[in-house]
Amino acid sequence: MINLFIYAVLLSRSVAQTFDCTQPPVNYKDNRNNISEWSLLQYNVEWLFTEPCSSCPGICTWSDPSDQYTHLNTIQQIIRTIDADTIHMVEVQSCTQLDEVKPDSIYNAYLIQGKDTYTEQNVGLLTKIDPITPLYRTEEKYSYPIMNSLCGYNGTSSTEGVSKNLYTDFIMNGLSIRLIGAHLLSNPNDPLACAKREAQAQVLQSLIYESVVNKKEVVMIGDLNDYDNNIEDMNGNIPNSIVLDILKGNKGEYTNYTLYSVGEKVKKKERYTEWYDVNENCVDEKEEYSAIDHILVSKALYSLISEVKYEHLYNEECETYQSDHFPLLVKFIFT
Repeated sequence: MINLFIYAVLLSRSVAQTFDCTQPPVNYKDNRNNISEWSLLQYNVEWLFTEPCSSCPGICTWSDPSDQYTHLNTIQQIIRTIDADTIHMVEVQSCTQLDEVKPDSIYNAYLIQGKDTYTEQNVGLLTKIDPITPLYRTEEKYSYPIMNSLCGYNGTSSTEGVSKNLYTDFIMNGLSIRLIGAHLLSNPNDPLACAKREAQAQVLQSLIYESVVNKKEVVMIGDLNDYDNNIEDMNGNIPNSIVLDILKGNKGEYTNYTLYSVGEKVKKKERYTEWYDVNENCVDEKEEYSAIDHILVSKALYSLISEVKYEHLYNEECETYQSDHFPLLVKFIFT
């Protein structure tokens, strides 16, 4: 009887998915602890779902309501501990779950519904400082394989867009900042996924270039599902693709800008954001770590960085309610 009561309580907490949190409030708020600083967090929260959908139950990690809310409460405690001003969250179901996971009412939730009909995952924001524009997304597509691709894909050409993306603008101490968030296709070493991901990077590069032309500082943030060949992670994973090079402005159609990885500020042994249990033995083995979550910033923002931290707050295992990713935190001080 007790278990049935708990189950009923959990069900009563859950409300329908909503996607109506794209607009900033009429009364702009800046609830940062220090308005001369900005802390920004990238976090893939792994299937933050509490409502049934086509992928859950199914391919999602937690499909039972009790497990879903235990996971949500665990993630809530992690982001409460870190206390970042703005959090870019990956693998979120809807605005409803963002509101449920808020560690404090001073955060506002923002999400624009994506086009991933297979997983129905989205990217969203929790932020103490409101953006000055609504959330938008790019619907652009790009042909793959791209010119000079290193993915080894020899199949039929097609086009690919970024099914999970958002962008919006902030004003921080007089700086106009364009934040672009994305979750790119998984499987770094698969030739087809690699080729599609390069096309996705080219779509985002177009948006980055437009932002630079319009005199905005840029943050490119997300689970990019690929490695950085210049700033290696703790295990020295090397990409097959040129995804990070495209996003940084080193390669691709638009090479007249430069973004910098915040990971360069941290020692190599600390650079990991994801655990993939390759041998499926449920043992947290260091060689199974990689850095596929990234924060790239324009030069002016890079010069304002005061701290970068890969937040390794927990050990990974199969029977856990944390994420299979670790948060990545960057702090800026505006002088």
